[in-house]
Amino acid sequence: MKKVMVIATLSAFCVSSLFAFDAKVLKERSDNGYKSDVKLEYKIPDEKTIPNNQFGDMVRYGKELIVHTSKYIGPEVEDPKMRFAGNNNQCQNCHLDAGTKAYSAPFVGTFAAFPQYRPRENTIGTLADRINGCMERSMNGYKLSQDSKEMKAMEAYMFWLSQGYPVGGVNALEGRGLAKIDRKMIKQKAADTEKGKIVYEQQCASCHGINGEGIKNEGKANGYMYPALWGTDDTYNKGAGMYRVLKAADFIKSNMPLGATKENPILTDEEAYNVAAYINMDSHYRPEKINRVNDFPDDVVKAPDVYRPTIESKEHKIGPFGKIIK
Repeated sequence: MKKVMVIATLSAFCVSSLFAFDAKVLKERSDNGYKSDVKLEYKIPDEKTIPNNQFGDMVRYGKELIVHTSKYIGPEVEDPKMRFAGNNNQCQNCHLDAGTKAYSAPFVGTFAAFPQYRPRENTIGTLADRINGCMERSMNGYKLSQDSKEMKAMEAYMFWLSQGYPVGGVNALEGRGLAKIDRKMIKQKAADTEKGKIVYEQQCASCHGINGEGIKNEGKANGYMYPALWGTDDTYNKGAGMYRVLKAADFIKSNMPLGATKENPILTDEEAYNVAAYINMDSHYRPEKINRVNDFPDDVVKAPDVYRPTIESKEHKIGPFGKIIK
């Protein structure tokens, strides 16, 4: 009996090692064939260039949806048919400054990056698919119809922000994604939630609340001044990117507390790592994501910081990630 258990344990270890995240494989699957040596410049277009026509109206509405999401499609809007978001967050809570701030997953260049390979679904996804991914995860809500005015407006706004960039060539645009914290560090050490708690209390609690409750604006469908991070259904769910400790740490390092930038961060890499783990502790309640078990069906391209109890080990939650990243 003991021999069987040992073999089973070794087999599980071998499978886990065999299917470690492989960035090379992900790069191969994400290859769209575009090759260029041209250096791209991160530029935010002037809003004066938005034309005064039907297209311009859609662009402006798209920006409104990003900035004041809860006002138009939040859970407190008067028309029940328009309650697509399940929380009172705004899209720009994560995509800062209406999706224009560099290194905060901005929308500059985004339109030119789709369709693209999506490891979370292991398929080729469209921009509308990606927007709906946020709707179901970060917004803890429901998909928008691809023919809806709201979907078309968001796509139009992202198109306007992406004009001038080569289709398929924006992956080389510096500032379009997130700036990564020290990957050598995260491979060698686990995040420390006790230290993260200290960072949170000193640097984050004044805006997001000592219990992660945020500061809500007065009135219905008016969102938050500073969003809730846990302890309520009014926050991102466990399927959101911000629930992943590495992705959250990457975002935090270059953007939080407010005023931080990639060039002038306020927190160290280790502090961002620790506080990301603290915010996303299992003991901090947040909504579940339906069918999250189906995320990342192919382990070889599964993000190393995806954590699903009974499926992934605790290392996938807080590290160290050295055994998980090939």
